[in-house]
Amino acid sequence: VPSETGSEYDTDLEDMPGEKADYDSSGLDYYKKICQDMQMRPASSFMRQAKNVNMSLKYQALGCRKTVAVTHALTGNTFVESLDLSSNDISCDGVRSISYMLTENYFITDLNLEDNRIGIRGITSLCNVLSDNNYIKNLNLAGNALKDNTISLISDMLKHNYTLFRLSLKHNQITCIGAKALSDALLNNESLADLDVSWNKIRGKGSEMFGNALCSNSGLNSFDISYNGLDARGANAFINALRSNSQLVNLNIGNTRFPGSFCKELSHALSSNSSLRIIKLGNNPLKEEEVEMLFGGLRPSLYIIGLENIMVGRGLYQRLLKFEEEHSLVIHYGKSGDNQRARPLSASSLKLDEFIITNHGKLMPLAIEKDKDKSGCLPVAQFQDCLHDAGFKVTQIILKEMVDKISLENGTVPYKEIMSGKIPFVLQKLRAQSAARFVPVEKDEDY
Repeated sequence: VPSETGSEYDTDLEDMPGEKADYDSSGLDYYKKICQDMQMRPASSFMRQAKNVNMSLKYQALGCRKTVAVTHALTGNTFVESLDLSSNDISCDGVRSISYMLTENYFITDLNLEDNRIGIRGITSLCNVLSDNNYIKNLNLAGNALKDNTISLISDMLKHNYTLFRLSLKHNQITCIGAKALSDALLNNESLADLDVSWNKIRGKGSEMFGNALCSNSGLNSFDISYNGLDARGANAFINALRSNSQLVNLNIGNTRFPGSFCKELSHALSSNSSLRIIKLGNNPLKEEEVEMLFGGLRPSLYIIGLENIMVGRGLYQRLLKFEEEHSLVIHYGKSGDNQRARPLSASSLKLDEFIITNHGKLMPLAIEKDKDKSGCLPVAQFQDCLHDAGFKVTQIILKEMVDKISLENGTVPYKEIMSGKIPFVLQKLRAQSAARFVPVEKDEDY
């Protein structure tokens, strides 16, 4: 990693006038001085949140110049642990100032740089820092039009970074070349637990390489390759991965043109896999007979199967309902034919459901620490805190509404029952609430 005073970090930061105020652990006083010297108005959103654990500066039109001021003030901040700078048009120089800040700040663990036109120079400086940074756990680089040359830098960083837990690269321009670089990194990285490469330009060969990497990788819990392309080679590679991988919990291959002819082999692979809890196949061109083939010999350890926007007739629908009951799982439908219209679970409920299943290992120690009387239950507010600390990012109002749905009559959440390794309590509650999510309707011209 280059020296902090080297050319790699040649930004305006070193030339800022004034000295940091003593014991200003929020950086507010220093930020005001910086803004005064740079002749610009301080961002009120920063001022309000400087002493918060979570700082959201999304859509604040910071640009490069204001970002330099914010990140320099954050250099000595000891409050902020989660920093959201998404959609601010930060560009390369702004990210370089963020990189400098990360060499001094050891408190920030979550960094969101989505939709910021980062560019290769920004990625270069960021990866140089993250190769040795032991504090960043969650990194969002979605929507930055990153191409294969920048993805190769990220892949090299992953070969040296053993603390990054979650990485989002969705909505970029990754092709098979970038897919090869990332799949090679997965062979050398066992710490990354959540990788999202959805909405890219990955096609047959690239998806095949990811599938082959999953055969050997023992770190990933969640992998999302939806809205890309799986041909026969890619489908076969992921099926082989499901046969051999004993770590993956959540797999999303929705809207990948998954070949329906592989449904029978996929069914056998899922039956032999003991770790997978969630698989999403929605928006794939599966025929009704292929869906029936998928469930024909399935003996799953799954909790959730996603079949959004895949049409099924009344007969198959009734058989799938029976399958749900027999195997204590939830099938997410999107539409059904034969005068049946879906009334799906709310997106927020599904999000909470999937997060608890995928991250129960991280949630359990947080809940046990708060459970002073060792009852196995927590008040709703404390369980909300556990979800938030584990990385479940929604507003407090929405979070309370979701947690209320799985709480008991006395206002507590039975977290041990939820995360016991058995069928989660949350699924039973959601099943009861969604018993009428399919209702017969009359045919109409719009359906």
